[in-house]
Amino acid sequence: MILSPEKHVYLKLASSPAVARLVGFQIYPIAVPKAAAVPFIIYKRANISRDSTLTAGPMFMPVVSLQIASWALTYDGARELADEVRLALDGNIGTLAGVTIHDMRLVSETDDFLDPTAVGAQLPPAYEVRQLYSIRWSEATG
Repeated sequence: MILSPEKHVYLKLASSPAVARLVGFQIYPIAVPKAAAVPFIIYKRANISRDSTLTAGPMFMPVVSLQIASWALTYDGARELADEVRLALDGNIGTLAGVTIHDMRLVSETDDFLDPTAVGAQLPPAYEVRQLYSIRWSEATG
């Protein structure tokens, strides 16, 4: 299995006291379980690029665009969570769980609002802050 930067990001967020204070371990890939309570974090790949050379082939140092969405019941709660995510991840380098990150930076950030009651759902309205991170890592097997 190839070790991915998502594992590094998950462990970095889960071990951040400030993030854990707000969401505990409610950090999910792609989709949220039905039993999850707000606030929570969702992460997913938005894109990946792998460079290669003409003579040596793949360089095994891809760059992934990772989208991280911070959800809360209030706008201030979503902003606070997104700020703690940024403080935990932006500029992060090093090795965690066997995944070596060479560069991680926040590229963009967008606020949003979802009102499920508008379509008849029984969920409360929620706020979201989506952040896009660019992450260069060493692609290696574990």
